[in-house]
Amino acid sequence: MELLIIVVPVFVLFLFILNLFYKGNNVQSCLLFVLTLLPFMEMKITKEAYGGLKVFDAICYYCLVFLLKEFIAIKVKNNIYFLLFLLFSLIVFFGGLASEYPGKTYMQVVKVLSIFIFARFLLTEMYKDNAFHEKVIAALKISYLIALGFLFIQIIIGLKFTLYKELGPNTVDPIFHMVRYPGVFYDSQASGQYLAMSSFLFLFIPEGSPRKVYMFNYTIFLLGIIGMGLAGSRAAIGGFMLGLFIIIFMAAKQYRVYGIVLIVVGFIAYVFVSPSSGVFERAGNLSDDYLFRKSIWTKALDISQDHPYLGIGWGNYQTYVTRHAQDQYLEMAEGELMYFTQPENGYLKILVEVGYLGFFIFLLFLIIPLLKGFIRYIQGVYDRHVIILIASLISWMVAFYTVYSITDYRLLIMVTSLIVLIVSYSTHKRHADQVAG
Repeated sequence: MELLIIVVPVFVLFLFILNLFYKGNNVQSCLLFVLTLLPFMEMKITKEAYGGLKVFDAICYYCLVFLLKEFIAIKVKNNIYFLLFLLFSLIVFFGGLASEYPGKTYMQVVKVLSIFIFARFLLTEMYKDNAFHEKVIAALKISYLIALGFLFIQIIIGLKFTLYKELGPNTVDPIFHMVRYPGVFYDSQASGQYLAMSSFLFLFIPEGSPRKVYMFNYTIFLLGIIGMGLAGSRAAIGGFMLGLFIIIFMAAKQYRVYGIVLIVVGFIAYVFVSPSSGVFERAGNLSDDYLFRKSIWTKALDISQDHPYLGIGWGNYQTYVTRHAQDQYLEMAEGELMYFTQPENGYLKILVEVGYLGFFIFLLFLIIPLLKGFIRYIQGVYDRHVIILIASLISWMVAFYTVYSITDYRLLIMVTSLIVLIVSYSTHKRHADQVAG
């Protein structure tokens, strides 16, 4: 299956060119292309020696160059996010200057610009076209179906059906003799996070939809629960359960009934399809697992206290511990060591790499939209559907506690899209009211 690694990114870029011809060279067509084919946005188009650029980078920089007028012409609200991005970028830049390894940090800055370009285009388009909100949700649903289909094919064919030359070390668990299926991802934990947060979108169903639309969306939601179990990520399942709890008790009465039924049926379906996957058997190992992680977290906190202001430089965790904390490794085989790329905690990795101020800014990117969404919902300004978006984002935030996952563009795009969908929800709500009227 190594041929997929070469053929797929070339084919996706070819489809992008066709998309420009048939859908037009405009912002919406480019954004919807990215969101629809999200599972393939992480695929490399250059070697690491040349920056390791991905399909997503190529599309974003194309849009910046050829759609520059749209990028700079439209003024939008919520300038607070632009200010936060500017401050965060400055911290990363100066952190690179102060770092022992500036080259790697500055390569990260280039990639940060890609997600900023995407977020800027997405937000401006939301404010320019009120109906774009539903189009984004629909595109993300299609991408989820692609990822879920890939996962189930992988279950049938085996782990050789993958987009990577080799998979993450936790894909096959030698202790419990279980396989944790990663689907389109390198790592099964990332797959679990994506399946958890994206599954909630299938509860986002327009009012007045035919019964078959409801049945289709709920069926996919159930299949997503099975996929999460097969990914074997406890943190992702925990985040999913919290998100579902929020929806059941905040969104609407019917979700309380549907939610309980979905949980029960999803659990039964999971056990029936894969009774020996072992994700729940691993619960007995929670104590040892926690102690192992705690030792890594403690070391990460020590490093952050040594570099409190600008951190060690973004993207430098593995390089730093290889030189300064050489007990931070896993023995993959006899004499084969792999130093940690992250401290088994997404928040701690950001804290260590960009310092306390950068970490605080990162949290504001998440907290401000959540608070705005909750407050506007309680005030009656937003309808119950915004709770689904909030629950989706919170489910990822819970799982992010155990693994730094946004190094993968697909998860970063999902998180960014959810933030933008919540921030621009007032525009969507006004449009929905106009249509209903």
